[in-house]
Amino acid sequence: MNSLCVVLTTTNSIASANTIASALLERKLAACVQILPGITSLYRWEGKIASDQEIQLIIKSTSPVIDEAYEVVKRLHPYDVPEWVVLNSVVASEDYLRWAQQVTNQM
Repeated sequence: MNSLCVVLTTTNSIASANTIASALLERKLAACVQILPGITSLYRWEGKIASDQEIQLIIKSTSPVIDEAYEVVKRLHPYDVPEWVVLNSVVASEDYLRWAQQVTNQM
């Protein structure tokens, strides 16, 4: 089934966010990428609690290309372990889903 997926990832700079977003869009692996600067992330890393200013990317894609999208993000991402949280089977309007499928070459 071809469904809309929303993916969450963060990165450490606007430049990195733009590189990732552009690569996904150019390869037709995302229909839309929203870049939200200025978030604060607290997380556990190497046994300690860390805090960093990050940029959130919200990626709208479709299920048939989601694994390929991950490979692109993993290759371009500056982190050892990039966040990659996929929200599958997102309920979306038929018009929005159709548009996402069209721009990711799924129709």
